[in-house]
Amino acid sequence: MVPVKITRKLNKQELERILTSRDGPVAKALLVRGYRVQAQARKNLGGGTGSGPKRVDTGRLRASIAVELRRGPKGLAVRVGTNVTYAIYVHEGTGIYGKNARPITPKTKRFLRFKVKGTQRYVYALEVKGMRGNPFLVKALPAARLGGAV
Repeated sequence: MVPVKITRKLNKQELERILTSRDGPVAKALLVRGYRVQAQARKNLGGGTGSGPKRVDTGRLRASIAVELRRGPKGLAVRVGTNVTYAIYVHEGTGIYGKNARPITPKTKRFLRFKVKGTQRYVYALEVKGMRGNPFLVKALPAARLGGAV
C-alpha cells in the first residue's frame, strides 16, 4: 500500500467572510431563524392571525416586530423586537399581573376614567386589576430551531 499524504491549508480570509459577512451563509441562516421567530411572535399576539388573545385594537404592535442583523463584539447576531413603547406592558403584564403585583389606582384623581371604545361614554373605577402578560417574544423563541415543529 502506498502511503498518501494529505495536507490542509486553512483559508482564513474565506473563513472570516463566511462567519462575518452580512451576505454570507451564517448571516443568511441567522436571518432565516429571525424571520421564523418574528412570524411566530406575530401569531402569538393574536387577532386575526393566530392563536393568541383575540383583542387587537390596531395591530400596531404586531406590525412593529422587526428582524435586524447586527455585528457585535462576538460576531453576527440577529435581533427580533419592537420599538413600540407599550410592548413591555403587553409582554410582562400590568397591575396585579405585572412586576409590582398590585392593582392600578389613580395617582392624582379620585377615579380612573376609561372611554368605552366606539362610543362617547366613560367608565369610572377606583382601581383595576390590570392585564395578564402575553410573553409573545419569549414564546416565539423555539421557532428559531430549524426543521422542528414550533
